[in-house]
Amino acid sequence: MTGMSSEQLDLREAAGIFWRDVKYALRSLAGAKGLTITVVLTLALGIGANAAIFTLVRGVLLRPLVNRDENRLIYIRQSARGLGVENAVFSVPEVQELRQSVKSLSAIGEFSTIGFTMNGLGEPREVRAGVVGGTYFDVMGLHPVMGRLLDMRDDGPAADGAVVLTYGFWTSALKSDPSVLGKVVRLGSFGTRTATIVGVLEPSIPYPSETEIIANVVTSPHHLSATMVTGRVHRMTELFGRLAPGATLEQARAELRAAHSAILKAHAEAYPTKADFRIDAVLLRDQITSKARTVLWVLLAASGLVFIIACSNVANLILARTIRREGELSIRAALGASTFALRRVLLAECLLLCGAGAALGVLIARPMVAILARYASRFSVRALDLTVDSSMLWVGAGLALVAATLLAFVPRLPSGDRSNGISLSNGSVRMTGGAARRLRAFAITQIAASFVLLAGATMLLKTLLALQAVHTGIDTRRVLAINVPVISYGRTDGQIVDFYKEAMRRVRQLPGVDGVAQGTLTPWREGGTFGPGMQFTAEGYVRATAEDDPRGQFRIVSPGFFGALGVPMIAGRDFNDLDRQGSEPVAIVSLTVAQRMFPSQQAVNRHITWTDPIMKFIGMKPTPMRIIGVAADIDDEHLEQAQLHDRLPEHGLARG
Repeated sequence: MTGMSSEQLDLREAAGIFWRDVKYALRSLAGAKGLTITVVLTLALGIGANAAIFTLVRGVLLRPLVNRDENRLIYIRQSARGLGVENAVFSVPEVQELRQSVKSLSAIGEFSTIGFTMNGLGEPREVRAGVVGGTYFDVMGLHPVMGRLLDMRDDGPAADGAVVLTYGFWTSALKSDPSVLGKVVRLGSFGTRTATIVGVLEPSIPYPSETEIIANVVTSPHHLSATMVTGRVHRMTELFGRLAPGATLEQARAELRAAHSAILKAHAEAYPTKADFRIDAVLLRDQITSKARTVLWVLLAASGLVFIIACSNVANLILARTIRREGELSIRAALGASTFALRRVLLAECLLLCGAGAALGVLIARPMVAILARYASRFSVRALDLTVDSSMLWVGAGLALVAATLLAFVPRLPSGDRSNGISLSNGSVRMTGGAARRLRAFAITQIAASFVLLAGATMLLKTLLALQAVHTGIDTRRVLAINVPVISYGRTDGQIVDFYKEAMRRVRQLPGVDGVAQGTLTPWREGGTFGPGMQFTAEGYVRATAEDDPRGQFRIVSPGFFGALGVPMIAGRDFNDLDRQGSEPVAIVSLTVAQRMFPSQQAVNRHITWTDPIMKFIGMKPTPMRIIGVAADIDDEHLEQAQLHDRLPEHGLARG
């Protein structure tokens, strides 16, 4: 039999000693079930919260993007702070002029968010889409998992329609069906075009919007129209850029600002001074995480405090238990056990407790990650595809080791000649000054951290209660919104109208339904579709010198819309079946509009007219509309936001 080296013998002996300590710790903890359960649950809370928050921070803030050379990928933003718009996006003329002037960018990619009604893959469905130019995917540095992506061959009005499916849409809606490649679909939005599915995009951050398909420009007749191509104020395009070799972000910013300044001077009529148009550029990674960064770091700090409080509670419990075990520890010390041996026993107990707490904490962390991801998705789209990964296991194990080490060295143990932290006096347990000071220190730390968390939780609760107390004007608890695909292809206007009337009739007959209506927008989901709103004027209204016309949000709705949402009519009447195509143009305004435009008069039967230059791009003429009603304000964006509502004409039912 081969002899073993002294190192191997020492290792086996140490392992045997540690295993004996673990078995002793198991027997000891089995006799203190209440303490064991309390400690495990307390540590599980602290470790689980930290593991979940760390997973969220890592996934949103620290994990690199899949985009090639992400440190050279920038997001270009135009703002109009005078109008309260942080992201005014760009028009086609603006994009063309920036592309010609800025040399520090090797390429610029355009992305327009749009909705399509898609036919050809089962039942007709509404899809969230992006319309992009041929340079987009090259700028973004993305790759396909199947097929190909759009490129310069798909650019221009003469190109064939082409579509790339996002990975999430392909896997969820189409069940990862590989046969979708080459299929032809029909896309409807301000006209209908066909397109061929050419590829599936790799999993990536869905920015600037959570799209399901990405199509080339030719699939959207609106993007090819003269008003879109030449309209400087018709802004619906977001810009991405890739820094040229050797160029820096600061150089790109300087060039963009110089080019933008020249555009403002050359076309002053399109950029009111009051609007304060500006341009800026940031790394795409910073743009995606900017709103989430502060929130997540605060959450991480709060979870750290939770961990400290958990460890303080557990430390107090272990210290109290050590005091109760004073006799046992003193006898073991008197029999020759060294302080290190006693500490080793405590370490074995702490490792068992913290290991069990970490295992339970990791299990708790998984549902916590799902909940926190839904919350964080309000601030960053990176949280949308967040999944629990193996890093959480390592975080849990690391926190368990840290907690076990700290807790094992909390008590001061007796030695063979004296007790340093605890002692016997007349057969009773007495705490010495050192142990008492440690107990007080942990208690003070626990109380202080608890007060900090209590103050933060109070502020958060007050904010949530304030948000819930804000009256939106909509009874959202009893309203169900359904997206209905537009079915205009191959049908006459009359057939389209009959379809929606029949659909509304059938829904109205369902049990528990009080009212049914339709509109072009869902207020609480798409309230900001038209940005700061559209300019309008009213009969008898005189604006101040150099003042722009007031702005209001634009809705097209059917009769019964306000009743279905629980919005009361303040004056006048609702739309009815007589308000139809070919009849007198009518409108319903919000109470805010009525009070502002007609402060000392009745608003009903007065006239109001859209004056915004954007109206011509959506096929509407500046026709005066008679006000037939005043509705309560709908607060789907801002408390003071004006609202104007037009009667939904029958031909408008077919709009996408």
